[in-house]
Amino acid sequence: MEKKTLIKLHLLFWIVSSSISIFDAYLYNIETYSAHRFITVSIRIILNIFTFYSFYFLVSPRYFNKKGFIFLVIFEIVYLIIFGFIYTFLTYLPAACIKSAANPIEYTLANGIKDRIFAVTAYIAIVSVLGILSKVSLIWYRNQIKQKEREKQNLSNELAMLRAQINPHFLFNTLNNIKSLTKSLPSKAINSVDKLMSIMHYMLYESSFETVSLSNEISHINNYLDLEKIRYTDTGFIDFEITGDYSGVYIPPLIFMPFIENAFKHGDKMVKAPGIIIKLDIRNKDIRFEIKNYVKENYETHNKNSGFGLANIRRRLDLLFDKKYELAIKNENKTYSVKLNLIIP
Repeated sequence: MEKKTLIKLHLLFWIVSSSISIFDAYLYNIETYSAHRFITVSIRIILNIFTFYSFYFLVSPRYFNKKGFIFLVIFEIVYLIIFGFIYTFLTYLPAACIKSAANPIEYTLANGIKDRIFAVTAYIAIVSVLGILSKVSLIWYRNQIKQKEREKQNLSNELAMLRAQINPHFLFNTLNNIKSLTKSLPSKAINSVDKLMSIMHYMLYESSFETVSLSNEISHINNYLDLEKIRYTDTGFIDFEITGDYSGVYIPPLIFMPFIENAFKHGDKMVKAPGIIIKLDIRNKDIRFEIKNYVKENYETHNKNSGFGLANIRRRLDLLFDKKYELAIKNENKTYSVKLNLIIP
């Protein structure tokens, strides 16, 4: 909470509480000792403020333990004993000046203290507790803000680490493809480098944002698929279908790429086209992503050491969508399929 806001809240509190004291003195007690009311109310307000802030500024996190609690209790008792007498004396003295103008101090000690000491002590006990609770609430509020800031920072750091883990995985596969092309098809290797430059530009600059436009993400996927298609003689081996209107839709970057990379990494290239089927359906802000590929014979054994990207994407989805998503992964009949439903807020 900002200092200016805190000062305004305190001012508002004292304006309201002081107004209540004034109305009580001038309206409720209309028949009694009107001459001393202003002085009595003024003294009461000043003493209330003094009591409140004596405890408000005393309380600090260092007292949030057993010894600190005992110290506060002892301080409270001593304060009530000493200040209860002073408070009663000062607030009764203006009335005593009217009742016994000749000797108001003796009159206060003889009558006022005896009549009001317990009520006044209970009253300032309430004021002191309000001071303690106000400071404890402020400390709790500030700790909550700091905790949320730490959680937000930790979340940002974790997402950054996850993105950093995903990106090298993608680059590793792509550079292997280009290496093969430089030996057999150098002209296609040059085209692949252009595609890779676009992909790296996207990953270096746009993927650092919390969200990107779905149209840019689709362009990135298309660049990746174009790069992968060079490896296949049948251009229909990869089937990418998009339905729905995705203008104005924003999503976290690289959400779908690990699934697509996984399909190429573990897919069986020898099956008939289409060997990899990708569907993206956008209905308002409900995004449905599906990908299916045929797996290699040794997929189960090989996958034990290569589930790196999928484990990260699960973790990333949990962080970004707080588990408010649907992810279904099936591996049956030599077919590996993924269905991911996202509802973008």
